[in-house]
Amino acid sequence: MFEVPPDAGPKSLASTRPFGASFSMTKQIVVGVDGSDQSMDALKWAAYEARRRDAEIRVVSCYHFPVFGNPGTAVSPNSIDTTLYTQAADATVGRAIKALADIDPALLVEGVAELAPAVTGLVDAGDDGVLLVVGASGHTGFLEGLRGSVATGVAHRAHVPVIVIPADPPREFGDTMAKIVVGVDGSAGSLHALEWAYAEAALAGAELTVVHGWAYPYVGRGTMMTESRSNVELDASQELQASIDSLGARATDGAVTIHAVVVERSPAEALIEEGYDADLVVVGSRGHSKLLSVLLGSVSHTVIQHSRCPVAVIHRSAK
Repeated sequence: MFEVPPDAGPKSLASTRPFGASFSMTKQIVVGVDGSDQSMDALKWAAYEARRRDAEIRVVSCYHFPVFGNPGTAVSPNSIDTTLYTQAADATVGRAIKALADIDPALLVEGVAELAPAVTGLVDAGDDGVLLVVGASGHTGFLEGLRGSVATGVAHRAHVPVIVIPADPPREFGDTMAKIVVGVDGSAGSLHALEWAYAEAALAGAELTVVHGWAYPYVGRGTMMTESRSNVELDASQELQASIDSLGARATDGAVTIHAVVVERSPAEALIEEGYDADLVVVGSRGHSKLLSVLLGSVSHTVIQHSRCPVAVIHRSAK
């Protein structure tokens, strides 16, 4: 465990608790950092989300030691090299804690440098939290970093909602949001994502746009490929309305303003386009285990890769 810089903030816990210790809280946001601009943006998003949720933050930087050669003649780094890697990870977490203190010194923050591959370390750390926040890409410097493959891997495998922060987000993050977009298709996974998106909109003071993209021929409620395009569009509209109706009284009580958008476009394209001026895009994921991580889903994967705003990937097992 590293020593926290004196100016890292009065409520930093990094030097007082081991990684596996109880953090005496009910809400914890885990954020991965590697020192890149993208991970600093992830820190900012996590800070404002922590204030919205009255949550605590755990900062995690993952590192591992490279092994050179082939299996028969593998050469591990010496003690000097391993110390350098460890110190670099410690320094990254220390800078992250200071950055959070600069945003809000009242935030309660814990930091840890974890000896593990980035995806594995972050997924394991996220299991104790309510959210896991990562940058969409990082750098190729001293640490492995949160590169695109890492962010995607985390979104595949985590059991909690994963927020992926894009490079160069178009707007500053803050305590409130104006627009949250969520995609639905009538599946159990998308309805779970809708539930999460509604709660987030209520928490952030945002309006909620529910999007259903369709293409002809369309497979929906009783649709036959021989139906007219207008009938197919009607079926898609009914699918969208049925998803919104699943919210029950919340759909019409006015606590959150809900907009319905049905568009003839692929689901991923519809979400990316509608999310152009949004603060957050929410998608469901079919992924549910480390072995079946390839089942993230083409829509989720495409939206992560191309969205201009942060993307929340919600698993059915998410809290």
